[in-house]
Amino acid sequence: MARATSVCVLAIAANIALLASPAAHAASPLSGATSLARQGADSPSPVLHHRVVRHAGADSNWGGYAVTGGTYHSVTGNWTIPALNCSATAGNVSFWSGLDGWSSSSVEQIGLDAVCTKSGQVQYNPWVEMYPANSIYFSEPVKAGDTMTSSVTTTGNGTFTLVLADPTQGWTKTYTKTLKSAPLSSAEVIVEAIGSQNIPPCPNFSTVKFSNVTANATSFATAGSLQTTNLERNGVQLTQDGPLTGTSFAVNWLHA
Repeated sequence: MARATSVCVLAIAANIALLASPAAHAASPLSGATSLARQGADSPSPVLHHRVVRHAGADSNWGGYAVTGGTYHSVTGNWTIPALNCSATAGNVSFWSGLDGWSSSSVEQIGLDAVCTKSGQVQYNPWVEMYPANSIYFSEPVKAGDTMTSSVTTTGNGTFTLVLADPTQGWTKTYTKTLKSAPLSSAEVIVEAIGSQNIPPCPNFSTVKFSNVTANATSFATAGSLQTTNLERNGVQLTQDGPLTGTSFAVNWLHA
């Protein structure tokens, strides 16, 4: 997720090539989810997810935990989908797990956008992305309160398997993608603010609780150097990470 100077990048190049097509599709009906502006299920989205911004004077677009200092071949993270409070603002926040991106220019990731529309409606949009390629959105049904599970794994030969599942709704999506140049230098389980300033702000998600947070099949706490980050906008901290206890932590919204 590359944002050297901006926290939100709109995908203006519609011809960015997808790195691979989905390896498998769930048998669930596609009628239960709404979507962002996009070309259809399993097509590029006009929104890119990005890597963390941490340089001096920049706002942070990631909240949550990462591990660094090793070579990472797998990451897992589960979360309970929070209800959004859309009374104050429209905006888009993502929950995901992935490899790379903490200090590299690629991210191999899979997750869910939670969206407050301008009309005050709530949308939940699952996606997969091999940044800097576009996101691929898919249309399985999702609702607040569901448990979502995610994993990204690689054998180290440039082939990645990315899996997102909603056991509450009974679906699983599996993608196989290739990125030969991935450094495998970090693993993350993240809340990401897609926009900053007016493109668009981050909505109030109250609290999101993560569990089964592992890298290389071990707890983040023992998988390397533990990194923590919180969302920040215009110098105002928006979230606070809770402590990582075993393989669980929460990210809490600080502002109404």
